[in-house]
Amino acid sequence: MKKLALLVCIGIIAAVLQGCSQKDPDLNSKNGKIRVVEFADYKCPYCKKVEDNIMPKLEKDYIDKGKVDYQMVNVAFLGKDSIIGSRAGHAVKNIAPKQYLDFQKKIFAVQPDTEDHKKPWINEKLLDKLIDGLKISNKQKADIKKDYKTKNSKSWKDAEKDKAFAKKKNIDTVPVVFVDGTKLDDPYHFKEYKDLLEK
Repeated sequence: MKKLALLVCIGIIAAVLQGCSQKDPDLNSKNGKIRVVEFADYKCPYCKKVEDNIMPKLEKDYIDKGKVDYQMVNVAFLGKDSIIGSRAGHAVKNIAPKQYLDFQKKIFAVQPDTEDHKKPWINEKLLDKLIDGLKISNKQKADIKKDYKTKNSKSWKDAEKDKAFAKKKNIDTVPVVFVDGTKLDDPYHFKEYKDLLEK
């Protein structure tokens, strides 16, 4: 009888642990904030849908109130210009972190809304213009531009880290969103975010 009870207890513990392990430990929340991680690419029109329809609510209700730590992992796999955009995004994040979400909004806003989004459209001229539109000092603007254009700079290394992390997580399509380590079934509907954020 004791052996049977022990086996039942082990089975229950295993089931509980298996349920907990569905959360990705690399994407779990930390520091008391819920972590929202989006795997995306600036050239992806579906990622633009998340930016246009989800991010304003997420920012207003959670990020601006200090409840959520948002991170975009730029997979940069939709063209050679994707990696240039990723480097610029990382340079903004590293040098003027409070302006990063504004930069992200600006680059998605200029994404072509036709099949042209597949062609190369992210270039230094465009990125410099977007950086010039940020509310930061001229020195920060110059530092960002220099960093994303300089081979093996911090932003170049960070862009490569994003690509490697996405590969490690077997991300082969975007957008993919995790809330507190749980992958969303539907990243286009805010209710799914809210249900996990309000748990």
